[in-house]
Amino acid sequence: MTPRAPNSGQQGIEVAGELQKTLEAEGLVSLIGLGTDIVFLVDKNGKITHSHFENPDFDAYGLDEFVGKALRDCVTIESVSKIDAMLKPGKKRPARGYQVNHSASGQPDLPVAYTAFSKKGLPFTIVVGREMQQQMQDQQRLVEAQITMEADYRDLRQAEARYRTAFKLAETADIMLDGEKRTVLEANSAAVALLAGSSGNLLNKPVRELFNKQDRDRLGDAIGEARHSGEPVFIDALKSAKGTNLQAKLRAYRESGAANLILTLKSAGDTDPSEHATADNLPGSQAISLDTLPEAAIQTDSDGNLISANALFLDLVQAPTLNQVLGRNASNWIGKSAVDLNVLFARASDERTVRGYSSVLSDNIGGQQPITLSAHFDSKSGTVQLIIVPQAAKPESIGLRSPASKEQAEGFASLVGKVPLKELIRESLDVVEKICIEAALDQTNNNRASAAEMLGLSRQSLYIKLRRHGLENYRPGS
Repeated sequence: MTPRAPNSGQQGIEVAGELQKTLEAEGLVSLIGLGTDIVFLVDKNGKITHSHFENPDFDAYGLDEFVGKALRDCVTIESVSKIDAMLKPGKKRPARGYQVNHSASGQPDLPVAYTAFSKKGLPFTIVVGREMQQQMQDQQRLVEAQITMEADYRDLRQAEARYRTAFKLAETADIMLDGEKRTVLEANSAAVALLAGSSGNLLNKPVRELFNKQDRDRLGDAIGEARHSGEPVFIDALKSAKGTNLQAKLRAYRESGAANLILTLKSAGDTDPSEHATADNLPGSQAISLDTLPEAAIQTDSDGNLISANALFLDLVQAPTLNQVLGRNASNWIGKSAVDLNVLFARASDERTVRGYSSVLSDNIGGQQPITLSAHFDSKSGTVQLIIVPQAAKPESIGLRSPASKEQAEGFASLVGKVPLKELIRESLDVVEKICIEAALDQTNNNRASAAEMLGLSRQSLYIKLRRHGLENYRPGS
């Protein structure tokens, strides 16, 4: 190891001293500026004698005009006390510095973290600053993300509470089963009353124990069939452990990669006309074959109830089988509300054929995507055929788009007498609310806090409305 020179530390001090004598003030601030964003030399009166910065974005804040001015006069009013504290002689300064703001007309404030160095005998105080604009933007995005997450979590909890309440209060006896263990995961009040009485509890019990011994093997076979076929399985003349005669229906569903089941029970003799509904026995239906069409297609009656659908439609709405969609109204999947689909049906009834109608399709697992609809009304059978095409971009369409469009006004007018006035008013209020929110975001350059204040809303309420109208990612001019 090479021995260290005995006077190397003293030599370093001498070099620094010579460097200070050699460099003028301009050279000194330029040298210091290599490791920071802004450098000021401030005299004992607090005035800036020299400045240095490289970032051209700072020109808008007039940093090059600060020389000759007091530093406290170059910051926003709330930052003056921080500058006074930083320049006070003998005051111990925090290591993280003082965060102050510079202002400029038409620009957001420029946040800078300043630290100062002074020494006895030194004719000026060296003030160095680190620009924090990016850090402040990151903090703002973090706060907005936190607010959005809290709102999403609250909405999720509220939705969970609503669905759990609906499940518990439903008059139909429903039991959710673990497909592997064949035990009860959830059971509503009607199922508990039917199988265990008012004081019973079905959670985590093997489903076999809830039924008569002679029917347990038959129930086990039906569970296996429902899990692997994907089709609803019906069981007649099933007796509970209490001796009650029951009819049962088993349906499989996916949960966390496993096939679990919903067991629906009712007393023998009750009928459910939808259990064996097909395209052939729906009342008033004249089904046609849609499987040869190259796009997703459905056929409905004049009220919008499905008579027929092809496999491509089942893929779009994530429905395992045809029986799960037949007999249900198309508004369950198409349109943001029933009014949207009613406008299309009203126009199809008048014009026989409608093309390029813009709408939204919701699938059975909560997803949404924009679609374009073409409709044909068959006056002989009173049915409507719909062709559904997912759209990648928004084409020219005749759907309910511009709130001031002639097509929309005609669409609402055509529904008078066909749709309750309350529903029409509710739909129009949603349109007006969306217009106002977009206008506020445009006027505030997408500043959500300012837009909420302009609209007289809390920021939380604004985020909820943005999500409801699909404006979370709205940008002015888009």
